Amino acid sequence: MQVKKVYIYPSLGGSRSMQRYLDGVCSGLNSNGVPWEIVKPSNSSPWSKYISYPLLALKRNKENGKHLIISERYAYLSYFIKSNAYVVCHDLHSLYQEAKTPWIHKMIYRFFLKAMMGAHKVVCISEHTKKDLLRFNSKFSYHSGLLVVHNGIEEFWSGSIPAQKESANWTNIFNKKKVLLSVGIDAWYKNNTWSLKLLNSLEGNFHLLRIGEFNQGNQRLIKSLQLDQRITQVTNVSDNLLKLAYQKSTILLFPSISEGFGWPAMEAAMNGCPVASDGLGATSELFHNEDDLIKLNDAKGNLILGDLR
Repeated sequence: MQVKKVYIYPSLGGSRSMQRYLDGVCSGLNSNGVPWEIVKPSNSSPWSKYISYPLLALKRNKENGKHLIISERYAYLSYFIKSNAYVVCHDLHSLYQEAKTPWIHKMIYRFFLKAMMGAHKVVCISEHTKKDLLRFNSKFSYHSGLLVVHNGIEEFWSGSIPAQKESANWTNIFNKKKVLLSVGIDAWYKNNTWSLKLLNSLEGNFHLLRIGEFNQGNQRLIKSLQLDQRITQVTNVSDNLLKLAYQKSTILLFPSISEGFGWPAMEAAMNGCPVASDGLGATSELFHNEDDLIKLNDAKGNLILGDLR
């Protein structure tokens, strides 16, 4: 029997994690011999998102295949796909009270959820995301196609595969300091203020390597605590250098109070880097045993004693 083509509708101008998810889907389809096609407008303007994209969906809907919308933020496209629409729901942090999302944006997001109700399948990337979806829209408890499929992770991140030698001007800190590693965006739920306060409470031989930018609030905190010289901030780091950081850092600081999935925690653990986390959100779903995580309240004592690995 001939395998139907999968039409993939990616985010426009999405984050690194969304691009990674897209790449993983395409790689998986290739591995299974399933033909696929990326469907998206040429740019990410509002006109493209809400006019051109739906028109493309209407056109592709005439083809015999399945349609994968890889973000809940584009669930409205399912209105233009009569059947076989699959929508991936990553997280619903925008609807949390702590996010302080403007009410109009919350209304738009709830519209996306309403549109997602019409999808043939709704794929949550974690049990935590599914729980949030049911909390914000209880009607999904009646959706026959609601399921959880955890994100995959590439073989590249296996600790048995050493990072290739690659030079960067910041890598010399591993020879001079005990490096605390922080990876990812600096959204409210990442709780990166905790990491800065931890650094401030430790002696000067501890240094924070931040892969990603700090938000303005945390930048101000860094200045007020006079931590500028104890923090190295880098962006646009290659996967190989990120893997090197996991392998050489003393610990990964992952104090999130919520996570849709949490790739860095898994990547670090796979490379033998201890993870400081209370396992909130989906993080605990990635570990067979929560004892593999160092609780936030224990992190300082363990770092001082060197009792990590």
